[in-house]
Amino acid sequence: MLVLLGAMLLAACSHAPVAPITDEPEIAIPATATGPQPEIIVVRVEPRSPRPSASAPPLPEPPGVAIVLTGRQPAYSTVAYELSQLLDKFSIYDLSDKSQPADTAFRLINDSDARAVVAIGVAAARFAVDQSALPVVFSQVFNYQNNGLITDTSRGVAALAPLDAHLAAWKQSKPDLQRVGAIIGEGHDDLIAEAQAAADQHNIDLDIRIVTSDQEAQYQFRRMVAEIDGFWLFPDNRVLSTRSLKEMLAQAARRKVDVAVSNDALLPLGASISISSVAADIAATIVTVLRRIEAGQMENIPEITPLNAIQVVRQ
Repeated sequence: MLVLLGAMLLAACSHAPVAPITDEPEIAIPATATGPQPEIIVVRVEPRSPRPSASAPPLPEPPGVAIVLTGRQPAYSTVAYELSQLLDKFSIYDLSDKSQPADTAFRLINDSDARAVVAIGVAAARFAVDQSALPVVFSQVFNYQNNGLITDTSRGVAALAPLDAHLAAWKQSKPDLQRVGAIIGEGHDDLIAEAQAAADQHNIDLDIRIVTSDQEAQYQFRRMVAEIDGFWLFPDNRVLSTRSLKEMLAQAARRKVDVAVSNDALLPLGASISISSVAADIAATIVTVLRRIEAGQMENIPEITPLNAIQVVRQ
């Protein structure tokens, strides 16, 4: 199931566009989706991660790293390519190749001279946390809480760009934004707290509903849509389906409600603005975590390390 991809995969990724974060399984985007192309692409950088003081000793370079991909989607392969630009010694494995079982690949990884595993996507993260004898850093996973991915030897990188930067960019593109609604599944207390803090900072009245299914998400959306001028769509695949997503976007369009998403592919379906992460920033954040692990700082590394950069696309 896993094969070493090596330089050929990385060369293929080198000119790929920056891809938004997705979780597994991804929300299906209909192939027939058409619409005007986005007019503006802006990359913003919002410093979030603490910077080492001038007197602090430099962190060691990352050791040999095994990079495990859930699949070859651009959301994963672009991060692998950016990692290849930052690491001196690495190998890449692809979970979507069915020629070998995952446990065989992880036996190879565990017996290699690698010192850490980077798992990209939820399937790769699950296998890595379960089977790797090495420290694990995972990324591109939104619902990490439900998968038991935080352990004594594993840490994650945020699946979304900083939420205060989300709202700052959205507010800049829509200055009259005042009342924002959001719907999300259970288990995201930290994310909700971050979103509320960002809303308070930007003087936005935020209404977040917690649901357990796509039907409940549609019901709650119908209840809130008349009372909001913006809808913040979080990529929670547990409570969103293609059907519910299309219906919610259609209702928002009828009500002239601005919709902010984290996936550019939703813009032709009716979303107003996409605010996504940047592959190079994800890779740089992963490398910082790897360096801290190599320096013996695992206990002091947060469960999820925030990102710093956002890409803004306005329809």
